[in-house]
Parts: sequence; structure tokens; C-alpha cells
Amino acid sequence: MDLRTVIVYRSKHHGNTKKLVDAIVAAHPEIDTIDVGALGKNEYPDLSPYHIIIMASGIYYGNFDKDLLRVADHCLRDGDKVVGLMTYGGQAKFNGRDLDGVCRMKFANLLCMYGCPGFDTYGPFKLVGGMNKGRPNREDIDGAVAFYDRLVEDYGEIIIEERAKRDKQDAFNAAHPAGGLMSNIKRSAKKIAKKFEKTDDAQ
Repeated sequence: MDLRTVIVYRSKHHGNTKKLVDAIVAAHPEIDTIDVGALGKNEYPDLSPYHIIIMASGIYYGNFDKDLLRVADHCLRDGDKVVGLMTYGGQAKFNGRDLDGVCRMKFANLLCMYGCPGFDTYGPFKLVGGMNKGRPNREDIDGAVAFYDRLVEDYGEIIIEERAKRDKQDAFNAAHPAGGLMSNIKRSAKKIAKKFEKTDDAQ
């Protein structure tokens, strides 16, 4: 199966999210990775070659990393297949809404998300020695790998087929540019004129 996947990630607190990323890549060495922390402020990767784009981040005060979201907002395209991957210190109930919002704005499809607790000493948690010590643990990490495996097994072929259709449509649009607003108006005017001509002929 010629499925191309990239993991775009930011893991800056205790490296919790990177443990999940590293495990998935160890099981699937063909997956590419992009560390948002290594990118320049105005440097944006080309995500167009990929069938699946995994956005991975720790959760900071209920949100994905702001630089990761900035990259997502700049790079995602209509029809992209996106997966969320996250580690968090608190509850998981509302995590991921911001990534979902970016995907909706870009008309990308957020397919699913995987998250697990991560060791957190941020803010007040530092005073009590942190929370979620030892997380992500082996079960969490293996769960992330199994999550990706199920995604590929259940939907890989479908994603490839849908991408082929989108590429075909993109190629057609590139070969037949619309020409902007004035060209659309002219085409509409010609169609209306032809309808009137047919009506006159019928009379």
C-alpha cells in the first residue's frame, strides 16, 4: 500500500508527545516527521504529498501548541486527511477543539484523535511534584502504535482512492483555469444569450 504519512509535532515540556511519535515511526520507518520547533517563524513545510497528516502536540492550558496550529493553518488544504495525536496533564474531555476548528476553516478532514496522559509539572502541578508520573507508559505508547495501525488497516485504501480522485480534479482545474470573476460573468452572459437565441428560433 503506497500510503504516505507525515507527523508534524511539537513536544517541549517533558517530551511526552515525542515518545508517541518515536514509537509510531519505529514501527513504520517510512513515516516522515517534522519538528515544528526546528522550523523558522516563516518556514512552512509542504504537506501536499501526504495522504495522512498527523498533528501531534502536548496540551497547554487546554490547547494544542500555538506554533503547531499556526503551521496547520498555513499548510492544510481543502480535503486533507488529518489525525490528532496528543498528551495532556489534565482531563481529555475538551482537548482538540482548536485543531478541529483549524481543520474546519481550511476544509480539511479531522478523521480521529488519540490522546493519553503525560507527565506534567507545568504551573501549579510543579508544587506537588507533578502529575501523571511515568506517563505515557508502555500501554499508552503501544496504544498509539495500535491506533495508527487500525487507521491504516481500516481506512488506508479508502484514503488513497479519495486522494487519487482529488489529484485528478486538481490536475483538471490546473489545465482549465476558471479565469477569475470577469471570465465567469462572460461565460454566464454567453449561456443566457444562447438560451434567448433558442427561444427566438422556436417562435
